[in-house]
Amino acid sequence: MPSSTDETPPLGSRFDRRFVLFVLCFYAAWGVRVVLLMPVDGRIEAEWLQQCWSQGLRLAIWVVPPIVYLRYVDGVRALSFLKLDCLPRDRRLVVGAGIIAAFMVITATCACLVQGGDLGRFATLSGARWVSLVAWASYIAFAEELLFRGFVFQKFRATHSFALASVSSAGLFLLIHWPGWLYMQGFHSGLLPLSASILLVGWVLALELEVTQSLWPPILLHVLNNVLSTTIMA
Repeated sequence: MPSSTDETPPLGSRFDRRFVLFVLCFYAAWGVRVVLLMPVDGRIEAEWLQQCWSQGLRLAIWVVPPIVYLRYVDGVRALSFLKLDCLPRDRRLVVGAGIIAAFMVITATCACLVQGGDLGRFATLSGARWVSLVAWASYIAFAEELLFRGFVFQKFRATHSFALASVSSAGLFLLIHWPGWLYMQGFHSGLLPLSASILLVGWVLALELEVTQSLWPPILLHVLNNVLSTTIMA
């Protein structure tokens, strides 16, 4: 099992200006995408072309830059650093699976009892809708986990405790949602509880990575959470 989540790796606490610059550039790029390029999505009539445009931008902004940074700035093997080249085994697998199961049960229960969600909506999905939903959720989860848990959280974790690294990465994960929310919905009181839920999800995803030492379990948890929330709260 990994060391205690309160333990800080003995790698020092050097302020990495290059990493900070990367994060600032990422937020600037995503801000430009939301504010200036989002209207383009609405002008593309063909659904498949709109998806190619939208998800292509996500790939270019979320996925490619951290891989390039790890390879050419840090000089490390991206797959290994991001923990995409391994799967959890033994106790890590059991504990990771327990976290996923507990989180999904709690999330589904809260969604149904507190927010009026309906698990029965799963039965109304067609086969084509299932394929589309899982494919969309998987792509989004992979991109977001690669950047925020695989890259950002682990960069923080290399020099700080789990507590600080997980809260910091979860806060940044929350922050990246705000431009889209404000652009599409404007500010409203519902964004506050939504922000709290995103912050909690970000922390749990970091915990899943810390426990399993593989990025695949957080990706799976993220996919399940997206499918669940999209379906029962539709």
